[in-house]
Amino acid sequence: MRRRRLVVGVVLASAATLLAGQAVSGWFISYQWFQSLGADSLWWARTNNLLLLRGGAFAAGATFTFLNLLVVQHSVASIILPRRIGDLQIGEEVPGSVLSGIVAVLALVTGLALAIPLNDWISLELIRNGARFGESDPYFQADMAFWLYWLPLEKTLHVWAIVAVALVTFLCLGLYALTPSLRWEEGRLRVSGYVRKHCVVLGGLLLLLVAWQYRLDGYGVLLEGNGVRGSFVAVDHRVRLPANLVLALGTVVAAMMWTWAGWMGKLRLAMATLGGLFILSLGLRQVLPPLSTRFLSSAEADARDRPYLTTTASYSRRAFDADRVIDADTSFGNEQISARFGAPALWDPVALRRAASFLRLRGRAVGVLGWEGSSSRLRAFTVEQPSGPEAFDPLAAWGIAGLEAELARENGAVLVDEVESALPSRLAPALVYEGAEGHLAITDSSDAVRAPLLATLMERLAHAWGLQDLDLLTNRGGRAGVKVLRIRDVQARVAELYPFFDRSPATTPIVFRDSLWYAVHLYSASEFYPLSVPLAVPTRDARYFRHAAVVLINAHTGATTAISDGSPDPIALSWTRRLPALFTTSAAVDEGLLQRIPPPIEAALAQARVFARVGRRGTFEPPSRIPTLTGSDTLFAFPANAMYPDAERMRLRVSYPIVDASERLRGAIVATGGADYEPRWVPTPLAPDRWPVILERMRRALDSAAASVASSASRTQRGPVRTVVVDGRLSLVQTAYVWPVDGPPTPQFVAAFSAGEVQVAAGIRASLGLQEPLLPLTPATPEAVRARAQALHQQMRAALGRGDWVAFGAAFDELGRLLRAGQGPP
Repeated sequence: MRRRRLVVGVVLASAATLLAGQAVSGWFISYQWFQSLGADSLWWARTNNLLLLRGGAFAAGATFTFLNLLVVQHSVASIILPRRIGDLQIGEEVPGSVLSGIVAVLALVTGLALAIPLNDWISLELIRNGARFGESDPYFQADMAFWLYWLPLEKTLHVWAIVAVALVTFLCLGLYALTPSLRWEEGRLRVSGYVRKHCVVLGGLLLLLVAWQYRLDGYGVLLEGNGVRGSFVAVDHRVRLPANLVLALGTVVAAMMWTWAGWMGKLRLAMATLGGLFILSLGLRQVLPPLSTRFLSSAEADARDRPYLTTTASYSRRAFDADRVIDADTSFGNEQISARFGAPALWDPVALRRAASFLRLRGRAVGVLGWEGSSSRLRAFTVEQPSGPEAFDPLAAWGIAGLEAELARENGAVLVDEVESALPSRLAPALVYEGAEGHLAITDSSDAVRAPLLATLMERLAHAWGLQDLDLLTNRGGRAGVKVLRIRDVQARVAELYPFFDRSPATTPIVFRDSLWYAVHLYSASEFYPLSVPLAVPTRDARYFRHAAVVLINAHTGATTAISDGSPDPIALSWTRRLPALFTTSAAVDEGLLQRIPPPIEAALAQARVFARVGRRGTFEPPSRIPTLTGSDTLFAFPANAMYPDAERMRLRVSYPIVDASERLRGAIVATGGADYEPRWVPTPLAPDRWPVILERMRRALDSAAASVASSASRTQRGPVRTVVVDGRLSLVQTAYVWPVDGPPTPQFVAAFSAGEVQVAAGIRASLGLQEPLLPLTPATPEAVRARAQALHQQMRAALGRGDWVAFGAAFDELGRLLRAGQGPP
C-alpha cells in the first residue's frame, strides 16, 4: 500500500513539475519575445492587469465558496467512514480538521476555476489609464469612456457572478444531498430548516443578480432600440428606459422580501413575491411597449421619432468618424494620366491573381498581390519564396515578379516587365511573412533580426522546454549568436502586439528598396457606443469603428511599429500614451515607404455607409446606400480592395459609389492611402438612368462587343463595376475577360460610363474618350524603341492569326505612337 502511494505521489509530483515548468518557461520566452521587439511595457501591462483581474476574481470566488461550504460543514454533525481491519469492519469518524481542510481545498480549486476564464485586461487597463472622451450620452449623462471602457467589463463581471453563484449553489445542494438534511422520502422532498435558510439566501443573491441584469438592460436600450436597424426611438426613451429602472428597483425589493419570508418560513409569501415580480416583468417588458405604439398612425410615429433619429445620426457620425469626409476640391482627380493608366482599371485583382498563377515564376508565390505605383501606372507584383535547394535555407534571398496588366498579349499572359520596373529583382530573405508557421533558429551576425538571443544556458533551457525543441538546448542552441524567431505569421504577430485594436484581414505586401514590408491597418472598435447605428465590420457588428494606426512589419528583421493616425480617437490616444514604444509618427518614416501604404479600406467602407445613411453634420442628405457592384453571373466578390493610382502624389485610391433612394448615382467616397488618410466626397450630377439601368447598359455593350469575337474555346466573364475619378469626373468602368477553363484570363474589352454615355473599347483611355499622349513620359533609347516595336509587331501577328481585330488595331495604334515618338523607324 505504501509503495503504491509512493508511486502515485511521484507521478503526480512529476506531472506538476512538468506543468509548472511549461508555464514558467512560457512566461519567460513570452517576455523575451516582447522585450526583443521593444514591447516589454505591453507584457507588463497585460500581466499586471491580468493579476489584478484574476487575483480579485480568485479572492472573491474562493471566499464566497469557502463561506458557503463552511455553512454546509456546520450542518453535518459527523461523517463516519467504514474501515476494515482483517475481517472486522469498524466505523471511523472523520476528524473536523480534515473536513475543514477539504472545504479549504474545494474553495481554492473553485476560486481558481472561476478566475482563469477572466481575460478582459484591456478594459481594465482603459478604466485605469484611458483617456476620457469629453462627451456623454443625453440620457444617463455618462461619459463615453464609461460606455466603451467600464460597461464591457461590467457585463463580463455580471456573467462571472452568475456562474459563481450558480456553481456554488449546485455544489452546496450536492453536498447536502449526501446528508439527511436534504433527501427524497415517501415521494416528497424533505428539506431541513437549516438547508432551507441557506438556499433562501442563495436565492436572494440570484435575485440581486437579476436586478443587476435589469440595470444593464437599461443601458442596453441605448445600444439596441426598437427603431429601424436598432435605432433609439421614442418608445425606448419613454417606456423601455423607465421600465428597466422600475424592474431593477423592484427586483431589489423582491430579493429582500424573498429572503425575509423564506428565512421566517413564510413560503407562500416568498412564492407570491416571485409571482408578482414575474407579472411585473411581463407587463413592463412585453405588453407595455407594443401598447404604447398601438394607436399611433405612421405619420404620428415618424413625427415623434424624428428628433431621436437626428440624435442617432449625430452619434453615428462621431462613432464612425464620418465627419472626416470632406468635399473634393476642383483639382481633385484632374491629374494628367499616362497611356499606362489602363493597368489598374483594366484588370481586377481576382483576374490578375488567376493570371499570375499560370506564370512560371522563379519560386513559390507567397501571399496576396502587392501594388506598386510609378509614373501614373499601377503595377502588381508577387513575392516568391525560394524553391529547390534554396528552400531549405531560411536566409536565401527571395524573388519578386512585377506583373504588368497589359492588353492583347499573346496567349493572354501577364508580362514581367524588367526594363521599366522600379522593383528590385531580389529581396532580403523574408523571415516573417503571410502563413509562416513554427519558430526559426538562425545565426544573426549583424544583429539585425529582432528576436531573443540564446546567450545563456537558462535561456536555451527555457526555449527548448517552452517550444518543445531539444535542438535549441543541444546542437543549434550551443552556437554563439543564435536567435529564435517566433510568431512569424504577419496577422498573428499583429494580433499579439496590438491586441487592443481590431485589425484588417487584408495584409498588403510593400517593396521598398531591397526590403519586403507588410502593412496592416488597425481600428478602434466597440459594440458599446450608444445611440449609434450598427455596421458589419470584418470582425464583428460594431457601433464604433475608427482608424487608429497602420502597422509596418519588416519581413526580414521582424521589426514592427505602428504609425498613429493623424487624428486619433480617445482609445487610440490612450494606447499611444500608455505604450509609446509600439507607435511612431509619419515624420519618422521614409516618405517613399509612406506613399506605398494603401488606404484603410474597412474604414473607408464604414464611413461611406454612414455617409450614405445619415449624411454630414448640418446638411440634409437624401436616404442613400452603396449599390451592389456585381451581378449574379460574375465570379467576382465586392471589390473593396480594387485600387487605382493617384497620379499626382503616386498613392493608391479606393472609391465607393453612392446612389439615392431612386437608385441614381449621387457621387462616390474616394479614400487616398499614405500616412494622411483622406476620404473625400466626389459628387456627380444625377444620371438620367437608374443604377440597375446603367449596369444593364454596360452589360449589353460588353456582350455585344464580345459576341463579335466570340470563341468556342473560352467564355466571357465580366468583372465588377468600379468607380474611378479621372480628369475631374466620376466614371464607371467594367472589364470583360476571355476566361478559359484551363488558362489565364485575358482582358477583352472595357466599358466605361461617363457623362451619361457608355463606350466600349480595348483600353480604358479609349473607353473614357481620353486623348492618347503623343510622347512617352520618359524618353526611350533606340534599343528600347526597337524592342518595343518588335513586340508590337508580334502582337499584331498573333491578333491577326486569331481574328482579334480589336487587339490588332490597339497594337497598330500603339506602334504608330511609338514611331512618332521615336521620330522615325527604329
